[in-house]
Amino acid sequence: MEINDIQEAISIKLHQTFGSGYKKYIDEVPQGFITPAFLIQFLNLEHIRQIGDRWKVTTLFNVQYFPKNGSSEASNMTLKTQQSLKQIALLNGSQMLGSGSNSEVIDGIAHNFVHFNFFLQDVEEKVFMGSLEHYVSKKG
Repeated sequence: MEINDIQEAISIKLHQTFGSGYKKYIDEVPQGFITPAFLIQFLNLEHIRQIGDRWKVTTLFNVQYFPKNGSSEASNMTLKTQQSLKQIALLNGSQMLGSGSNSEVIDGIAHNFVHFNFFLQDVEEKVFMGSLEHYVSKKG
């Protein structure tokens, strides 16, 4: 799994919830962008070692909402966006739960912070025996 997989799943979920009337951008907003729009930004990743060669990976995303009609619209969209991102589906069918969500409106833009956590397992490459030759010798 890659960070892009989570960003794509967030974009799909926003499209399912809010429809096609909202433009969605990933990583950065281009000059002359159209509002209303969402910007999906990856902020950080944390690996925490677990027992049994497992790692808990915590990711943090900022889903920004750029309103068309000012900060009251941005404020109203914070709860709707948080509710929408409670659960997302990756393209491979895996479900991820959003956790630790919080929102704030800064300069008329809604910032929705949400964590998506998952586990990774270290897998050792196993070397199997290539072939076995067996010679039988008979006496007499």
